[in-house]
Amino acid sequence: FYTAEELKKASGEFTSSSFVQQITGVDNVCARAAVLASGGELVIEKHIYSGVTFAVAAKPFTPDWSV
Repeated sequence: FYTAEELKKASGEFTSSSFVQQITGVDNVCARAAVLASGGELVIEKHIYSGVTFAVAAKPFTPDWSV
């Protein structure tokens, strides 16, 4: 869980919602939270399905081929 202040610090471009802004104090929760949780970049932007909103971000990964 992230506070509105923490979510506002997430870097990237996010789809904003005035409704979400009014309720939570931040314009987008799902995509910002995905970016913060992964420490990476947004891969799949916000989608809404059956009343559930989700977004996907990927953690940075650099393979080590020296093995």
